[in-house]
Amino acid sequence: MNATLPPDPWNEDLPGYKAIGETFGNLIASIDEAKVISIEAGFGRGKTFFRKAWAEHLRQMGEIVVEIDAQQSDHSGDPVVSFVGALINMLPIEDKTARQDAFERGKKIAGLTARTVTRMLARSAADEVIDLVTDTAADQVEGISALENVVEDVGNGMSKLAGDLIAAQLASEQVRQKELPEQLSALHAALTKDSDTKRIVILIDELDRCHPEYAIALLEAMKLVFDHPGFVFCLMVNADYLENVAAKRFGSFVEGERYLDKFVDIRLQLPQTDETLKAATRHLAEQLPLEIPYGEDQEFSVARAAKLAGELAPISKLSMRQIKRVLLKVELALRCYRNEPLDCALLVFLAFKGASGLAPDGRELIAEGFLRRACLTPKVAEQFSEPLNYRSGREEQKREYEAKEFIQKNCQELLGLPEDRYKSPHLGNGRTYFEWVPVCVHLAEHYVPGHQAILDALHRLEVTEPPAA
Repeated sequence: MNATLPPDPWNEDLPGYKAIGETFGNLIASIDEAKVISIEAGFGRGKTFFRKAWAEHLRQMGEIVVEIDAQQSDHSGDPVVSFVGALINMLPIEDKTARQDAFERGKKIAGLTARTVTRMLARSAADEVIDLVTDTAADQVEGISALENVVEDVGNGMSKLAGDLIAAQLASEQVRQKELPEQLSALHAALTKDSDTKRIVILIDELDRCHPEYAIALLEAMKLVFDHPGFVFCLMVNADYLENVAAKRFGSFVEGERYLDKFVDIRLQLPQTDETLKAATRHLAEQLPLEIPYGEDQEFSVARAAKLAGELAPISKLSMRQIKRVLLKVELALRCYRNEPLDCALLVFLAFKGASGLAPDGRELIAEGFLRRACLTPKVAEQFSEPLNYRSGREEQKREYEAKEFIQKNCQELLGLPEDRYKSPHLGNGRTYFEWVPVCVHLAEHYVPGHQAILDALHRLEVTEPPAA
């Protein structure tokens, strides 16, 4: 009997990252030493999807994988404790001895928070003393009593606060040099004892969604464990964001030097192609909450709007962050006007058109050719609405022919809508309009302007980002 195949982790691979994941997987399998790898991509480029799919891909290759969502651990205050906690959670529940030992050791690791406190409080000459004592005595420290002795040896002239700060710093150094390596070695042994591999892959994601100070603290704290044997770290990062945060925190770096270079051995990226941008945008637009479609035709469905959004994304020359703002505006329109029939695709078209600029030759980047019915404007109503008695029979036949041709070419789906969509005046006496009149005359008057007015109203209510200084 054939064993059931595991599910394909890439079965929803809209950005087309499967081949990249397989390549990166081969790289991981070739690494035997401690290594730090960054996998870089801009905001909204599918890093989290890649991390989740790639993590499962690696597990199916036989790798031991730990996933850390940095945003979820932002509240913990101590990145190293969060990291060690993630490893402890990987231990089998039934292995009570290993888990208990890990928890007991973990209590000591929590002392690292003292170092953070020290950095915040030490703003006097005590800084220099702390550094001096750390450099000369940290390797001799073996417990709290020893710490107290070292502090006493510094001299009686020091304030109690400075002495406490020194003790905290020395406790932190004790953890860094002795207790943390022992903890990591014990956890590594417990996690790999029944595995063919002795490598643990740590995937850290959502750094660019953390509080800036915490993102920096996590990277700085990770220096304590990056070089520990048996661990391969993969940071899923928006490199530009972190570089900007670091520049504000530490000032400008030497030209050509990047903050991430302090931590990373191998820098990789998730490339953005037109296809990945289309797929990511389409996936976002598929979540739009349409309540009342403008008509029953599939042209008025969310699926059609999502397909259009994907087509417009690379042409618009907008960043993924800007595209998200465009789709958010459409989402707000659909939510705020949920009791009105709306053409979701038309809202997408108008929102992209309003956010996009002009091509170098002066043309609009977003033209009606992407959504032909968007050309049904008041100008069309003006063209076809001259009173009938001003024309001869031959001219009327010509007008009717042109109107029908216009509809067939541009907006066949707008025929046969519910009557309230057209807002046609009542004729009375059982009379009816020619089929083309409600579309080319009545609907043309308000179809595009009505949808544009909804977007404009929301734009006036939205809080927009201030211009760059």
